[in-house]
Amino acid sequence: MMKDRIINIGILGLGTVGQGVIKVFESNRSFIDQKTYPYQIVVKKIADKEEAKIYPYKQYRKIFTKSAEELLNDPEIDIVVEVIGGFEPAKSFIIQALQSGKHVVTANKEVIARAGYEILEVAQKNKRYFLFEASVASGIPIIGAITRSLTSYKLKEIVAILNGTTNYILSRMNEEEGDLKEIWKEAQSRGYAEANPSKDVNGFDSFNKIFILSAIAFRAKINPEKIYYEGIENISPLDIRYARELGYTIKLLALAKDYNHCLDIRVHPALIPSKHTLANIYGVYNGVLLRGEDFGDLTFSGLGAGSLPAGSMVVSDIIEITNNFDHYYNYYNYFQEKVIRDFKETISPFYLRIRVKDRPGVLAEIASSFARQQVSFASVIQKGDAGEIVDIVFLTHLAREGSVQEALKEVAKLNCVESIGNLIRVVQI
Repeated sequence: MMKDRIINIGILGLGTVGQGVIKVFESNRSFIDQKTYPYQIVVKKIADKEEAKIYPYKQYRKIFTKSAEELLNDPEIDIVVEVIGGFEPAKSFIIQALQSGKHVVTANKEVIARAGYEILEVAQKNKRYFLFEASVASGIPIIGAITRSLTSYKLKEIVAILNGTTNYILSRMNEEEGDLKEIWKEAQSRGYAEANPSKDVNGFDSFNKIFILSAIAFRAKINPEKIYYEGIENISPLDIRYARELGYTIKLLALAKDYNHCLDIRVHPALIPSKHTLANIYGVYNGVLLRGEDFGDLTFSGLGAGSLPAGSMVVSDIIEITNNFDHYYNYYNYFQEKVIRDFKETISPFYLRIRVKDRPGVLAEIASSFARQQVSFASVIQKGDAGEIVDIVFLTHLAREGSVQEALKEVAKLNCVESIGNLIRVVQI
C-alpha cells in the first residue's frame, strides 16, 4: 500500500470563512481523507492579525502566526487559502504565493472581480492552480458546474439571486410589508447582515459575483466599469404590495446575456412572476438559473452565506487541487474581448409608481410625455382613495431604458406630479 503523501495548506485569515474551513476539516476528516487518498491534507500554518481568533481552536495554537509573510515564505506549504477579504493586501498575497510556487484557493470575490485576469495569467505562467468556487453563491458549486460539468453546452444567459442579505430583507418585506431599514436591523441581529452591509444593499456584492460568472460562462474578457448595478435602497413596502397584486415578486437580480456581438450584464431590483422558481427562493438562500442553447433551464439554489457553506466550497477546491496535484490543468485558458451593452440601450418592460394630484387630465399629461419617447403602457392602476394625492402604477410594454429615463425627467416637471415614487424593471424569465 502506498504511503500517504502530505499536502500542507496555510490559511490566511481566521474570520467567518477561515473558521468554516477549519470546522469542515474537523468534522469531515475521515471523509476528506478517503476523497484524497493517497494524499493527506494537513493544516500547516494559520495567520491572522488577531491572536484571539485562534483561542477556540486549541489544537491549532502552535501553528498560529500573526505574520502573513511567515506563512507565505514557508517552503513546506503547498496550498495557500486566502480568506482575509478585501482587495489589498489580499491581491498581493495571492500573487506572491503563486510566484513562489504555491497553489491558491480563495473566496475573495472583490479581488477576482478587480484583478482576476491578471492573477490567472500569473497562475498560468507558474503552472499553479488558482481556484475560487466560494467567491460566488457560497454553498452552491456554480463555478464548478460551469467550468467542468457544462463544458459541452454554450451558455447564453444567467439570471441569479446572488446576495443572501438582500434576499432575506426582500423576503421579510414581502411577508410583512415591513420597512427596509427595520428589517435590515433585524438581519444584523440574526447574523444575516454585516455591521455595515452597504456593499450588499447597494448591489456591489452582486455586481462582483455576476462579473465573475459572466467572465467564466461566456469566456469573456470584460470591463467591469461598464456594468450597471443598483441596490434595493429605494424599494418600499408599497412597491412590494403593488407588485404582489400584479402577480410579481421583487428580487435583486444579477443578469447576464450573451448576444454574441456584445454582453448585457447588469444588477438591479426586478419584478419577476411570482410563480417562477427564483421568486420562491427565500431568506438567505441564493439561486442561479442557467440557460443554454441545447438544454432547458437549469436552476441551482442553496445557502448564499455563512461559515460552513463557504468553508465547504473552499475545502472542495483544496481537494480538487490535491487530486490533480501532479497533473496541472489550466481551467481558464481562453478569454475573448467582449463589449458590454450600454445600459441605456437595454430593453425591458417597466413598473413605474408616480404620485400625482388627483384631478382630470393627469393620465393624459403623463401618457403624452411617455409617448414622445415611444414608451407605451400595458396597464395603468390608480392606488389609494380618490382625493388630493394618489399613486398611479404603470406597467409599460417593452421599452428602451434611456427612453424611459428621459420620459421620467419630463414627467417629474409636470405640475400634476408630486414625485416619482419608483422605477423597477420587469424581467419575464
